[in-house]
Amino acid sequence: MKPDKHALAIVGVGNTIAGDDGAGVEVVRRLKTIWDGEPDIFFHTLEGDHFEIADLLDRAGKFIFVDAIAGARPGELVRMGKTCSSFAPSLHQADIAAVMHCLAALGTVDPFPSWELWGVTILPPSELGEGLTPEVEAAVEILCGKLCRLIEATIGAVL
Repeated sequence: MKPDKHALAIVGVGNTIAGDDGAGVEVVRRLKTIWDGEPDIFFHTLEGDHFEIADLLDRAGKFIFVDAIAGARPGELVRMGKTCSSFAPSLHQADIAAVMHCLAALGTVDPFPSWELWGVTILPPSELGEGLTPEVEAAVEILCGKLCRLIEATIGAVL
């Protein structure tokens, strides 16, 4: 890897003013307080245009996207590889999987980084408001622990 390229990027996707939809952004906020300054890890949030990620694809060899996923039971953890479509209609203009497939097809960067989606299931928000429901809050805490272990393994592999 070139010196300015990180081993791993963790990108939170979501909207914090839509309650549980901000779960991915909250995960990155918490991880950044623990791991900020670690040179092999890059943290970022996508709170608007998902295609913003195109400008960042050369920053890391692997991307983990953390997002809220519409589901029947809030607070369940989901981990997927390169999925071809989202579980349910995205709460954004385009789900991150669709964006990544589009950017790969366009040859945005060579080599294209590996990526996967980690998520927390939520009920689609019915009104705006900040903060997470107790079920999603508990899942965010568990997901942070899992990602901390992944970061530790990544740093160990890089050293």
